[in-house]
Amino acid sequence: MLRISRALLAEVTTINSTTASVSGRLIRIRKKSKWIDRRSTRVPHNGKDIWYFGDQPSCALCHVRFRFKQDYEAHKESELHVNRLRWVETMDWWKETGEPAYLKASNEEWEWFEQHVLPTKAQEMGCTLDEARRVYRQATMTETPTWHRLLQCPTVKQEVKEPRDQRWPASPKW
Repeated sequence: MLRISRALLAEVTTINSTTASVSGRLIRIRKKSKWIDRRSTRVPHNGKDIWYFGDQPSCALCHVRFRFKQDYEAHKESELHVNRLRWVETMDWWKETGEPAYLKASNEEWEWFEQHVLPTKAQEMGCTLDEARRVYRQATMTETPTWHRLLQCPTVKQEVKEPRDQRWPASPKW
């Protein structure tokens, strides 16, 4: 007599109401084959190429790390990244060229003022040249990209186009 122990049976053939008979087991297998055909056909990672955790590149300017290669390529042309590159370029220009030129021009302007205008102003005020220099040579606030007054929003005439029928939250038809 051949005995089949419970350990040798496959999980599909566990004895319950649907597999009590041989025909029930066949129905179960047929159901499984239908289920296999209906399995999810999702593409892993939506078809994008991935970098694993240790290999992921990051953009130090934008504080973003990329898992997908396509996202990394697209980020290089993105508005955020381009604007930040422009900002870095502007700041470098200001440090190297802009600020020294600005300070040099203001010094030259003061020297011209000291030679041509200050003596007459001192005579009008009735004081010495040093006192007039002290009065006119007061600190001027130099606005720089990092130190400036509050930025004023440009006043733009806004035309709000209302939907034709006031439904909440918004009308799909305009």
